[in-house]
Amino acid sequence: MKKIVFCILALFAVNQLNAQWVSPGTGLSYTLETLCLAAPSAVQSTSTNQYDILQSITISDGDTLTLESSAELVHVSISVVWTVRGTMRTADRTQPLLIQGDDFEVRFEDATQSRLSHLHVRYCQGIKLINSDVVIDSCEFDHFSNNVISYMDCSPTIQNSYFHDNQACAIQSALNSDGCPAILNNVLYNNVLSNTNNPQINIGPGTTDTIRIIGNLIEGVASNMSGGIGISNMFSFSQLVTHVLVKDNLVKNNRYGYTQNGSLISSELYDNQFIDNNLEVNPNNGGSGVSIWGDATCTAKLRRNLITGNLWGVTAIQIPLLDMGTAEDPGHNLLYNNGNGGVEYELYNNSNSSVDAIGNYWGCDNDAAAEDVIFHWNDNTSYGLVNYLPLYVIEPEITGFDFLVENNPALAYDYYDDLFGVFMEDDTIAFYLVCVVPDLSNAYPTITKPWGITVTPDESEPQNFLVGDVIYTASTPHQSTRPYVVHLNIGGDVPDNVLTKITLTPNPVTQGYFVLDNPTGETLGWRIFTTTGQCVMRGEAQEGVNRIATKGLTPGTYLVYMQKGNAFVTKKLIVQ
Repeated sequence: MKKIVFCILALFAVNQLNAQWVSPGTGLSYTLETLCLAAPSAVQSTSTNQYDILQSITISDGDTLTLESSAELVHVSISVVWTVRGTMRTADRTQPLLIQGDDFEVRFEDATQSRLSHLHVRYCQGIKLINSDVVIDSCEFDHFSNNVISYMDCSPTIQNSYFHDNQACAIQSALNSDGCPAILNNVLYNNVLSNTNNPQINIGPGTTDTIRIIGNLIEGVASNMSGGIGISNMFSFSQLVTHVLVKDNLVKNNRYGYTQNGSLISSELYDNQFIDNNLEVNPNNGGSGVSIWGDATCTAKLRRNLITGNLWGVTAIQIPLLDMGTAEDPGHNLLYNNGNGGVEYELYNNSNSSVDAIGNYWGCDNDAAAEDVIFHWNDNTSYGLVNYLPLYVIEPEITGFDFLVENNPALAYDYYDDLFGVFMEDDTIAFYLVCVVPDLSNAYPTITKPWGITVTPDESEPQNFLVGDVIYTASTPHQSTRPYVVHLNIGGDVPDNVLTKITLTPNPVTQGYFVLDNPTGETLGWRIFTTTGQCVMRGEAQEGVNRIATKGLTPGTYLVYMQKGNAFVTKKLIVQ
C-alpha cells in the first residue's frame, strides 16, 4: 500500500513583545529620516541613505511609515521586533532597498493598508501577517532562519517576488487560521534548507474566497524533504470549503509537486507543469507529481497539466473525489515517464473511489499500453476503478516558428508571421516563412510546440537558414516522429493556398469573442495554443463566418492552428 507523508502546518504564536519605541498613534507620518529624529535611541542614520534599527519599534494604528526612495540600506540588530499596526509602505523605487540584520522579526498586526515593493530582505527570522491583507510586490527574500512569510486570518497578495535559500517555507499559513492569499508570478527556489517535511508553499484552510496560486516557478535543489505546493485542512478547524485555483505554475525538482490533504477542499489544477519531483529517496513516502488524499469532501479537478519525471504521476489516497476528465470535458492532461523501481505509475488509484480520467495522454497511443501504467480496480479489486477511455493522443507537431531579437541580437525587431505549412508525400512538413530580415545565417528560432513534444535540433542550437532547408524532427514520448523542413523565402511570397485567406477578426479580441471567416468550402478543425504550446481550446469551423467565444482565455497571445487536407496555417490571436 502506498503511503505519502504530508507536512503538518505549524501553528505560529502571536507573541506580544514589548516594543522599545512606540509611535503615538495620532495620525503621524514618518520616513526613516524623520524616524531618526523621533526615536534617536531606536533608529539612527549611519551615513547618507543608510540606517540602523537598534531597538524594537512599533508603528501604531493610525500612523504611517514610508520607506523613502532615497534609502539604500537598513540594518536591523539581533532580536529586534519591527511591528506595524498602522501602515507601512514603500515609495516608488527603481532599485531595491536592502533590509538585513541578525535574525530580526517583522510583524504586521491589523495593518490592512500596507504595501511593500522593491525590498530585498535578508537574514530575517520571518515576516508575520496577522489580520493584515498586505500587498507584497517585486521583493526578494533570502537567508531567513524560519518561514519567510507566515499569515493568520488574512488574505495577502504576494506577487512578482523571489524567495530563495531560506531555511523553511517561503509562504505558510497557520493551521488554525484561515485566509485566501493570492500568490502570483513568484520564483521560489531552494527553500526549506533545514530539510524538514514541508513544501515551499504550505497553505491551510481558506475562507469564502479562492486561494490563487498562479504563474509561479517553484524549484527545489538541496532539500530532498521539501515539496512544492501543499494544501491542508486536516483537522477541520473551519467548516467552510477551501477553494483553490492552481494554474500556470512550473513545479520541478522537489520531493513532490502538489499535495492536497484532508477534508472540505475543492481544488482546480489547470495548465501546470509538475516535472522531476523525485527527490524522495523512498517512493512509499511520496514523490507524486499530484497527490490527493482525503475523504469524499476532498475534491480535485485536473485539466491540461503536464506531469512527467515524478516517482508517481497522480495518486489518489483514501476516498477523495478526483476528476481528471469526463466525456463532456476531457482532461487533456499529459502523464508520462513517471515511475520508480523500473515500473511506470502514471495514475495510482489507491482509494476506494472511482476516478474519471477520460481524454488524457498516458505516454502511449493505445488502450492496452495505457492500462499498463494505470493502477486501479483491474489490478486490485480493493482499489476504485479508473475510467480512462477514450485516450488523448498527442501528435508530433510544431505550431509556431519565430525569430526574436532577444535570441538574435542582429535583428532589428522580432519577426512574427502567419505560418503556412504543407504535409509532403514523404511525411515531412514544409514551412514557408516570408522573411525580410538581412541575416539568419546563425539564428536561434523560437519554436512553439504542444507540451510533451521534443524537437531536434533543439531551438538552443543555432542554424544557418540562408544556405538551404533546415530539417527539424518533432517527437512524442511514444516515439511518433515527423520531420519539418523549413524553407526560408527572403522577401518572397507564401505559396498560394486558400488557407492563407482565413481571417480572424477582431484581432486583438476585446469583446469576448472573435470571428473566424472560413472561405475554404469545407469544415475545418481548429485548435488554440498558448505560446508555450498548451492546447486550451479546440473545435470546428463551418464554411463562412464562425463566432468563437474566448471566455476562459486569460489576456495574452495565442496561436490558432487550422488544417485542410495536406496544408495547415497558424495565425496569431491576441486576447485583451
